[in-house]
Amino acid sequence: MRATSSLLTVAALLFDSTVAQTAAERAALSLFWDYGRSPPVYPSPQGAGTGDWASAYEQARAIVAQMSNLEKQNITIGYASTENGCSGNSPGVERLGYSGMCLQDAGNGVRGTEGVSGFPAGIHFGASWNRELAFDRASALGAEFKAKGGMRYSTQRQVG
Repeated sequence: MRATSSLLTVAALLFDSTVAQTAAERAALSLFWDYGRSPPVYPSPQGAGTGDWASAYEQARAIVAQMSNLEKQNITIGYASTENGCSGNSPGVERLGYSGMCLQDAGNGVRGTEGVSGFPAGIHFGASWNRELAFDRASALGAEFKAKGGMRYSTQRQVG
């Protein structure tokens, strides 16, 4: 308990705006506290889109090239809805036939739906160091997600 209290005291002092007087000191503290403890890279690096991903990258580039800046901004904003069983939603661009996304966030199976499996947490199969088991789990998760109307597993399924 004493160690935790000491760490909290140090953190409070570091975060106190009176400790960091200059812009450089505040920037250094910001970098210290930021996730990954490294500066962001802007613009974000471009993906290569090679191999199995080439077609997907080509399609994505084609649709994004037709979007206005406002449409690009809007598809990155999430909103909540109780009407479709999604954890969150991302709006679509109707004129381009892009329906948006229904976001899900359960790593142990598809959340908010019935008739799905509850898979072991990632840490459990990861601790086995069994690549075949990890692949089989991911394949089963993806198959269930796709069966529920998913565009791709991770956190998204198609809206509409």
